[in-house]
Amino acid sequence: MERKEKYIFQTADETEYELLKQYAEENKLFMTNAERALWNLLKGNGIGVKFRRQHIIGDCIVDFVNLHYKLIVEIDGKYHFKGEQPVADAIRTADLNRFGYTVVRFTNEEVLHHISQVASQLKSVIRDMKVFNPKESRTPSNKENNQQHKSHSASPSPIGEGRGEAVSAWAVDAACSGNPGPMEYQCVDLATGARVFHFGPLHGTNNIGEFLAIVHALALMEQRGITDKVIYSDSYNAILWVKKKQCKTKLERNARTEQLFAIIARAEQWLRSHAVKTPVIKWETKQWGEIPADFGNKK
Repeated sequence: MERKEKYIFQTADETEYELLKQYAEENKLFMTNAERALWNLLKGNGIGVKFRRQHIIGDCIVDFVNLHYKLIVEIDGKYHFKGEQPVADAIRTADLNRFGYTVVRFTNEEVLHHISQVASQLKSVIRDMKVFNPKESRTPSNKENNQQHKSHSASPSPIGEGRGEAVSAWAVDAACSGNPGPMEYQCVDLATGARVFHFGPLHGTNNIGEFLAIVHALALMEQRGITDKVIYSDSYNAILWVKKKQCKTKLERNARTEQLFAIIARAEQWLRSHAVKTPVIKWETKQWGEIPADFGNKK
């Protein structure tokens, strides 16, 4: 019993908890069709992680939440309660962000008629969170660090000492339609040509995509214990931002870009909490042509 009370007061305001608990129980009994459809997707680790429904955080009741990754999923088009008053989604999201939660929203239309796309987007967000979660990153041993230092004592070239074989490296790149606009990024293994990962599209800018692509690659290499590769990027700004451990974007932060800024914050936190040992090398487009991770959208 004592353990339960400690857990409750970590995520709820003690003075309002009982009232909020009543609202939450009522919400469970009278779920909307969209809520029921989304819960059928999420319950029982339906997309690979555990979600709770109608969970109290601070003085808010959120639709669905994964506490491990602090990911909240909500459906627009309904009243939400803060205490006894309905509040706007933007204010509610700002409150939840202050608790360190990322909020992903879907419309009734998306949930009821495009549930497979909803599932795909949520799985993509969770994959990204796993990569940038320091607790799930693997720390290389001293032996691996020594091997890594030896492997990178000389700066490699993309064509591998002129013999035609690709070096042991990943290349990353981003594409954005409109800048700002729909942004996506990806990573390609130079040795095999295979795509390592892809993220997006999400409303953002090209520079943000380039920055996140590099950090995503760095974090994924550490997670997998990869110590014998380098990373190529054709963006000088993104490489500089990674070195400074800060995404110095001028993109406006608003309801449309909130999810992206939450990802940026996790990427910056990852950089601050990890010693980056993998070299990030500028891809010289004039000498080598377009970077292999290029989306091919240039006109």
